[in-house]
Amino acid sequence: METIVYDNAIEAGNKLIANINVLRIYGKKRGWKMTRLLNPALKGSNELEVEPGLEIFEGDRLGVLPTSYDPHTIDDVFVQSYDSATGKITINSTLDYYHWGRPESTASTHDGLDMRGEVILLTRNVKIDAEDIESWGGQIVTGDTVEIYGEEIISR
Repeated sequence: METIVYDNAIEAGNKLIANINVLRIYGKKRGWKMTRLLNPALKGSNELEVEPGLEIFEGDRLGVLPTSYDPHTIDDVFVQSYDSATGKITINSTLDYYHWGRPESTASTHDGLDMRGEVILLTRNVKIDAEDIESWGGQIVTGDTVEIYGEEIISR
């Protein structure tokens, strides 16, 4: 195995992406980042109802955000299936919390505020992967900035 040494501070071997400037990684843009619950999502349920016609795929990771006063009532789930015609999502587990939703926005009755629960897309479609050989999968070493999807992650 050949080793590269940067300023005697970072030692790097094989299976490496090394960056000493700016690294930008772009994937296919998704048509949505956030949608609203169209019906309440009950604690213990494995279904969500959101708007139809979204790009939601099996395996996507979603965050179902709180609709209560407790900011910790977030459900982190994975999609098993999505019916694009109805907006029904079946998830891989049951919800730990209740999330409020309804078919129409509440903006007209709450001074412009839509109170329905938000469902956000947590999946990113850039995946850096390496074969795990002898517990060594790979590494990324950067000396400046990494940008993924325009969201800047600064690593120095």
